[in-house]
Formats: sequence, C-alpha cells, structure tokens
Amino acid sequence: MENLMGVSYYNYLLELSFLGTGFHGWQYQPNVRTIQGELLKAIGKLFKVDWVPLVGCSRTDAGVHAEQFFANFKVDKFIEPYKVLKALNGTLPPEIAVKSVSLVPLSFNSRFSAKGKIYRYLIWNSKIRNPFLLDRAWHIPLELNFSAMEEAAKIFLGTHDFTSFSKNDDGRNPVITVEFLQLKREGDLIEIRIRASHFLRYMVRRMVATLVEVGKGGLKVEEVRHILEKKNPRLAPFNAKPYGLYLHKVFL
Repeated sequence: MENLMGVSYYNYLLELSFLGTGFHGWQYQPNVRTIQGELLKAIGKLFKVDWVPLVGCSRTDAGVHAEQFFANFKVDKFIEPYKVLKALNGTLPPEIAVKSVSLVPLSFNSRFSAKGKIYRYLIWNSKIRNPFLLDRAWHIPLELNFSAMEEAAKIFLGTHDFTSFSKNDDGRNPVITVEFLQLKREGDLIEIRIRASHFLRYMVRRMVATLVEVGKGGLKVEEVRHILEKKNPRLAPFNAKPYGLYLHKVFL
C-alpha cells in the first residue's frame, strides 16, 4: 500500500499466459475481442470499478501468443492477491490464464520495467499439415535450406538499426542489440528463438519471414545484410504468420 494525494493505492502485478487465437492482440479496442479488454472486464467486475489503468509489458498483434506476459494496475481497494488470482481465473475466458498475482510499488510499470524479452517462432516444415499445430505454427510445405537460414541468422546478431524489419510507428529506438538468435530443428518442426532488450512492431515476424525466404532460395544470405544496412522497410516486405509467434519470456 502507498499513499497518493491522501488516498491509499495498491499496484497489482499479474503474470499471464494466453493463446492469441481469436483475439485482436493485447491492446484494448472497442467492439473487438482483445486480451486487455477481457482483463479489464474481469478486473472491473472484481473491484467494482468501471476502468483501471492496466499496463502491459508489450503490445502483441492479433493471433500472437504469450507464454509469459506481465501487466499491472492500480486501485484504491485492497483484495488479497491470492483471492484476485482465484477470482480472475474464474471469470476470464479459457484462453487466458493468470499464473500469479503480487503487490508491487506504485512506481512499477510493466512496460518500462521490462529489461529484455525472448520470442520464439514455430514453423512446421512438411508437405503434410499437422492439425495439432493449427494456429500454433506456420505451415510451410516447401523444403527449406536450414543451413542457409542459420547462416543468414548470424547477420542479425549484435547491435543494429532494425528499421528495415519493422513497422516502427510508435517512435521506438530502432537500434537494438540482439543477444542471441537460435534456430533448432527437430524432425519437421523448426523453432527460432530471439532475445533482445526490446523489439519493434513486426520485427520478429519480418526477420523470420526473411530467413524463410533465404531457406526457400528467394534471397541470398548477403542480400539479408544489404537489407539490414539500408534501413528501408520496403526492402523486407515479408511478414511471417502471427500465430507462429510466442512471447516466451519477459525479464523484469
């Protein structure tokens, strides 16, 4: 509890996971189903308020999933965190799960406290579709040159201006350090993991789609370096399917 202008406020931190299928992303939008919108309804019902300033650690696009996601909100009413956890999970749709609830200082902000994130992307690379990965992985029936994709992925490592691989419409700093970018193949399933301090809009999906173009033979490895250096989004119009993308881990 902290006192703000004579009123006691409580800052609740939620750890979530959600399946993005059927949602128009995280950000609240009127008349469409969003993750933030569903949480606002559940929180409003529990605390008997019309609106709370619910802050998410990231903006996810329609269809994108999160294995770990943080959000916080401030209210002037206290309910034990374990009761908040139970109540929200009893109200939210089954695609959204609250994993933990805790109280944090009023100064805590989920977006600005995030020190880094790991995204992972799944590709099902087989002529035969996998019904168990429907809306969970990008199905690519053409054979991909995995070694060429690995070679191209090395270009993204380190500190670069990623303007060419984003729709940077929120003014975020396009200079980003990619700490690791790992490709792993097990049978027909390809997993790509990327860690960085922050990400631009569409950045991971455009990077993945560019690697896929290399795997298909449509781009050469050195062309990827050229696209990165030119800082021109028109040079990388490829965009991977949203439902193969997962926000895997958030570092606070």
